[in-house]
Amino acid sequence: MKVNKIDIKCKELKSNSWFYVIPIGDIHIGNIGFDEQKLRRLVKWISEKENVFWIGMGDYCECITLSDKRFDIKSIDPQFRDKLDNLVPSQVALLAEILAPIKDKCIGLHEGNHDRKVRLKWQYDVVYELWRALGCKESIKILQDSAITRLRFIRLVNTNSKTPSYTFDIFSTHGNVGGRKGGAKINRLEDCIGFFDADIYLIAHSHIKATESKCVVYADQNMNLQHKKKVLAVTGCFLNGYVQDGSSYVEQMMLPPTATGVVKIMLNPRKHDIHISE
Repeated sequence: MKVNKIDIKCKELKSNSWFYVIPIGDIHIGNIGFDEQKLRRLVKWISEKENVFWIGMGDYCECITLSDKRFDIKSIDPQFRDKLDNLVPSQVALLAEILAPIKDKCIGLHEGNHDRKVRLKWQYDVVYELWRALGCKESIKILQDSAITRLRFIRLVNTNSKTPSYTFDIFSTHGNVGGRKGGAKINRLEDCIGFFDADIYLIAHSHIKATESKCVVYADQNMNLQHKKKVLAVTGCFLNGYVQDGSSYVEQMMLPPTATGVVKIMLNPRKHDIHISE
């Protein structure tokens, strides 16, 4: 497990100052069902909006090559069918081009199971190559399987000093969740509350978007009861499983179709408030 700390420096932190964290994962670039236009629209929105950060949730590329038993030419995006001898690096190159406008807003990159398969079998590290292609700073960590990321909002008092302000902790993982119903995914996240202490819990892999808010009660140092909000999210995807005149493992296995896109997490440091939406 990785531990990741991100300092966000702010000129001012008002009670109405909101920040966004966008988990982006299960992109599956290279699959015929990859929703490229939706991803490009999201990147444009993130690049143009202040106070927005994103975290990579894994499975960035399809990563299914000719020697893989899952390979099916009908499921390959036509723009990659003349690149079969260099398939995964070509997918990484296009993804890096798409994500380049928001590379400075990245707070970490997880590895997914498709990424891991290529690394273990063919010794090509998709996450590292994406990280390198984006030219990410050393402060942007490769988060591997799971991580706790602490966002620390720092109010700049003057040019010579700074005062730490408010923090939010994020537990995140690509995950491996079974079951075809949405409840199984949320149940797995609810289990995580008992294992990891955080404000936000994120899991990818299952391609659906699902959110839930929970509340815990505790006694503060003065023995007053306090309530703490926690939010949970299954983070969505950019893969259409059913494509006209195309084929995919989603269709072959009769998996349910999913709506593409992301969940959005809004943070208010002054109020220590969290909102989450699909």
